[in-house]
Amino acid sequence: MLLGAHVSIAGSIANAPQRGKDMGCEAIQIFTKNQRQWKVKEMGAEEAESFKKNLSKFGIESTVAHASYLVNLGSGKEELYKKSLESFAEEGKRCDALGVKHLVFHPGTNEDEKEGIKNISNALNKAIENTKTIFLLETTAGQGSSIGYKLEHLASIMDWVEHKKRVGACLDTCHMYSAGYDIKGNYEKVVESIEGNIGIERVKVIHLNDSKNPLGSRIDRHEHIGKGSLGIESFRTLVNDKRWANLPGILETPGGEEDYRRNLGILKGLRVEK
Repeated sequence: MLLGAHVSIAGSIANAPQRGKDMGCEAIQIFTKNQRQWKVKEMGAEEAESFKKNLSKFGIESTVAHASYLVNLGSGKEELYKKSLESFAEEGKRCDALGVKHLVFHPGTNEDEKEGIKNISNALNKAIENTKTIFLLETTAGQGSSIGYKLEHLASIMDWVEHKKRVGACLDTCHMYSAGYDIKGNYEKVVESIEGNIGIERVKVIHLNDSKNPLGSRIDRHEHIGKGSLGIESFRTLVNDKRWANLPGILETPGGEEDYRRNLGILKGLRVEK
């Protein structure tokens, strides 16, 4: 597994690869824009080219983007759905410009799961038309009316997408454990469920986060590696599982760059083969 963390794009997206290198990242995750605003600042061709050059310069082996948290493709509210789809499609285009292959996103929320799943699938079909990006549905913890806390949700969305190769999954360890998937106590059963519902080959990214809350809590609260209810041995299993060998394993643990550096050191120390 290629180990890394979510990296700030403050100042310029082109700065992210060096920040990642300084933290000890082999892979990085970025936002393509300010994730707290709908408005998108235009990204020039020079900035995009500098980003790509710096990936090579600082030895970043894999890069993934994460969509804005404002996006809710499951929404049944027309205005929010329209704004979300426009923002989502634009982020796909920005990924294309940056040479970033995968865009992770939270599927969305809707009290009517069937409607939400259909809305998300329709949005993906529309976004795919104008981009080259592969869109990755992230597993969720199941707070509120969020969709994606069951692997069956992801499978249903994927089934509705016309271009199957343009959609995949991002597994979040905290979210899955909180949703009731016992990564700690019954790891192989969880992997079997992943294979049976969506297929191992469709998993493209793993978010490596411990959980502040217990199994099945349906609460999304990340914790430092080994400090939460998942525990250190869960991550030893994950980083050494050859089925995930070439995937980026991305930290989204609390704190800043020093915390990421420390957590990365812990993960690297768990590797059997270094």
